[in-house]
Amino acid sequence: MLLTRIVELLESEKVFARRRKTNEARALGTLLIYLGLSCRKTEEVLQCFADKSYEAAKQRYHRAKHLFESPEKKYREAIAIDETKIKIHGKWHYLWAAIDINSWEILAIYISPSRSCYDTLLFLRMVLRWCVNKPHVYVDGGPWYRWALQRLGLSWEHKTFGERNAIEQWFSIIKQRIKQFYKRWPHNARLETILSWCLAFVAIYNLRRT
Repeated sequence: MLLTRIVELLESEKVFARRRKTNEARALGTLLIYLGLSCRKTEEVLQCFADKSYEAAKQRYHRAKHLFESPEKKYREAIAIDETKIKIHGKWHYLWAAIDINSWEILAIYISPSRSCYDTLLFLRMVLRWCVNKPHVYVDGGPWYRWALQRLGLSWEHKTFGERNAIEQWFSIIKQRIKQFYKRWPHNARLETILSWCLAFVAIYNLRRT
């Protein structure tokens, strides 16, 4: 059961030092936010056995990024990468993601204010940290990919469907979740906070996948 696995990881990784709240309540709250409940509604659900606190729910969710932040470094046959637009402080940014097309494990995410060849290069270097080889890469028709892929000596292929289905489906999942923000984050949200939220989302996604 996913909830039990989250509890076990919270305890084994010692994510929370204090025991004022049970790890069962923390795990349940984290899972509810991942599935789409707001922080306030999550605390309403938990109020029967935990103090009601919007800030506490938000902080617990962000701490979930420590559960599964680093993928295993291993041989990967092929990966797919893509990016989507999100609005931060009224300006468009780009959320990048890479997925192992065999395991459907998210290997890395990255947020940038631009979508350039250099951004692609930085992101690909992040992804390659979790590969002992140089995997084949599937991309869409974005012109910002070619230079970075060639510079890193990676074989690549332009695919609209087929092997890129894994990354398309993952972006569909996260887009559905952030629709509750209307693709706009709170006006006072820092870039670091938004990246932390996304890392927590990836952590739970990868945990559900296994």
